[in-house]
Amino acid sequence: FPVPFRKEDMEEAFISLGHDVFEKKPFLQYAVQIYKKIKKDSALLFSACSHLLHNQELMASLVESGFDAVLTDPFLPCGPIVALYLELPAVFFSNALPCGLDLQGTHCPSPPSYVPRVLSLNSDHMTFLQRVKNMLILASEGFLCNMVYS
Repeated sequence: FPVPFRKEDMEEAFISLGHDVFEKKPFLQYAVQIYKKIKKDSALLFSACSHLLHNQELMASLVESGFDAVLTDPFLPCGPIVALYLELPAVFFSNALPCGLDLQGTHCPSPPSYVPRVLSLNSDHMTFLQRVKNMLILASEGFLCNMVYS
């Protein structure tokens, strides 16, 4: 189906994500950069999802296809929306759910004092300042998740 962006836009989003992970910047500058990137990429994904859901011909084709379930990545909220529209169960696949949902769902402990958060770039051997940074990332995840999924 036609999407509201070019292939080059999507490639740039993924390439910049890969480069950003390896850049060494001060934490606050890194956090602001990640915030801006999430905001930009979320707009791109929202636009694609909106175009999918408003494509009446494609959505009718999906309804008529008789699928049993929707396989989706939980990071992208469009999959569960399509599953809801099609009245199908959503089957999520991912090695880590966003926003700590995997930890909530499994009730597995993940103490930030020695389990590094994804965006921290810390190892499991952290100094005191790295542990503080880990706590700040954990504290900001709720805000970032609300922003992305709103």
